[in-house]
Amino acid sequence: MDSGLIPIKPAPRAPEAPPPELPPLDRLNPDSDFSAFMDRRVDDGLRRLALKKLFGDPRLNLADGLDVFSEDYSLLEDLPQEMVAKLEHVRRTLRRPEPETEKEREAEPQQQATQEIDAEQEVEKQHDENDGDEPKDVARGQDT
Repeated sequence: MDSGLIPIKPAPRAPEAPPPELPPLDRLNPDSDFSAFMDRRVDDGLRRLALKKLFGDPRLNLADGLDVFSEDYSLLEDLPQEMVAKLEHVRRTLRRPEPETEKEREAEPQQQATQEIDAEQEVEKQHDENDGDEPKDVARGQDT
C-alpha cells in the first residue's frame, strides 16, 4: 500500500576527526593546559585520570571551610544539663502547654472551633439588638 510519502535518507555522516593530541599524564601539573582532556572525543577514563591528577595537587585540594557536609555530625556532644533545663523552661514559657492525653489533643481543635462560633453568635446577637439604634461598639458593648 503506497502512502504517498517519500522516504528520506539520512545525511551521510562526516568522518569524525581524531581526538586532540594529549600531553602525557605523568607530566601534568596544575599549570598544565587541561582543555584538551575536556574534548568529547577523549575517553572518559582518561579524562578522569587527568582531573584526578589536577585535583590531587595540594594547592587545589584544600577544603575552604564552606562545605556544609565536610564534618561528621553523628559525633555531636550532648548539651549540658543546665542548657537543656533553660531550653525546656523557655519552651514552657513561650508556648502554651501541650495536651497531656490523646483525648485532650483531639478535643483542643473542637474547643477552639466552638469558641469561634460562640464569638460570632455574640456579635450577631449584639448586631440584631442594635438594629435601628445608634451604632454600638460590639467589642466593648458601648454606644459610639
